[in-house]
Amino acid sequence: MKVLQVGSNSIHVKLFVKAMTDHGINCYLLSEEPIDGFASVLFSFRSSNPLQWILNYKKLLAYLKTNRPDIVHIHQVNRLAVFVVRACKNLNIKVVITAWGSDVLLVPKRNAFNKYLVSYALKNSNVITADADLMILAIKDLIHPFKKEIHSIQYGIDPVIPASLKEDIIFSNRLHKSLYQIDKIINDFVGFYKQYPDWKLVIGGVGEQTEILKEQVKKSELNNSVEFVGWLTAEQNAHWYSLAKIYVSIPESDGMSVSVLEALSAECIPVCSDISVTNSWMKDGVNGVIRKEKKNPFEEALTINLENCIKQNREWVSSFAYRSATIPRFIAIYKKLVS
Repeated sequence: MKVLQVGSNSIHVKLFVKAMTDHGINCYLLSEEPIDGFASVLFSFRSSNPLQWILNYKKLLAYLKTNRPDIVHIHQVNRLAVFVVRACKNLNIKVVITAWGSDVLLVPKRNAFNKYLVSYALKNSNVITADADLMILAIKDLIHPFKKEIHSIQYGIDPVIPASLKEDIIFSNRLHKSLYQIDKIINDFVGFYKQYPDWKLVIGGVGEQTEILKEQVKKSELNNSVEFVGWLTAEQNAHWYSLAKIYVSIPESDGMSVSVLEALSAECIPVCSDISVTNSWMKDGVNGVIRKEKKNPFEEALTINLENCIKQNREWVSSFAYRSATIPRFIAIYKKLVS
């Protein structure tokens, strides 16, 4: 089976493709940017010139005719997804789309044009997957009155083995974009540090706000206690998960984050946003902390019964999110579409 995987230079996409390959699926990649460690064909639709879109679309169509896959699996409903779906529709190629969160929860709310694009991609796919009930409800609303085959499947994680002796580290590894509110994490740490000066905040990831965030830390005079470690490989992420006592992820909107699941497997205390997906699995103060504006979430995390928190989260994650269980479910979808 030949599957074209369409996605970004994301660690989650790379791990997904590697797992598919390990399960015997012949995968090749298409992206708008080079994907580290993988050979991929590049087609970009980021230009503001519609004529460039038309030219690149024709090239994309010709590429798919020549290198025709059995299945196209699109990771994230973005502009690239729209053009790929249109090309596949013209060539009668089956399409699976996996929504990531903000692509179906936030982007369609920006304006009518964005809503149309996201809806078009979803309506013209064959199968849609998402990892949270809130996302599935949003998808159904976007494709109404169309009915599509929608599956609730976690993207999948490889469990992280925690260090035998964890350190006083708070770890964040979401992208440096306004959506992920890294500035608020830094502000929370500034307040926390006054009472707990032995702790350290480790910030992974990169993005358009990286330099602004570094300047924020500099002004807080906490350069020795806040470390920016940049873009991380899977192994580097696992290293910090294993050492950290607390993991923090507070986006304005999200699906069930792979990063959060990985942190739970590594026995970190999670600090997460007060959003629907968090409330669907976390009991505040029991198996994690739901961040509220008036309380310091890191101080709250230290009051949790650690043994009980770890036990609940390990059992929950292992029951449905390990890649050994999720990848076969995606493969079953591929096989059904091909047959």
